[in-house]
Amino acid sequence: MQRANPHQSSAPFWFVPSAFPSIEMTSSLWSLGHMQAAAIEATLRYQIEALKFLQNRLNSDLRLTEDCQSPDHQNDLFDVWCTYWQDSLLDYVNAGARLAEMGSTSIRKAATRLHDDEKRLVENMAAQVVL
Repeated sequence: MQRANPHQSSAPFWFVPSAFPSIEMTSSLWSLGHMQAAAIEATLRYQIEALKFLQNRLNSDLRLTEDCQSPDHQNDLFDVWCTYWQDSLLDYVNAGARLAEMGSTSIRKAATRLHDDEKRLVENMAAQVVL
């Protein structure tokens, strides 16, 4: 009894591309490229914003330690501490608002881009049907 070779089949499981790619394939590749670029752009913008926030928070922490060690603020350390936490809370709220705004902007751009790609695909399909 002979064993069948599992790597040998009668038909390939992938499509055989033609010499000229179809309009739908080309537009979908461009669309995928645009989506990837938009995702990378959004990720980089989030990272930049997070690093700016982290820099501001670390500078604030440094100022707090300097204020606590300063002889001028020995009598009002409670006020310094309360002001630090108030500013910290406001910074976190502002950073959250900026991140939410960035997210909504990137989603709006993606939706607009997908709508334009869809419109272009429908127009190309209509043009092929007419031909």
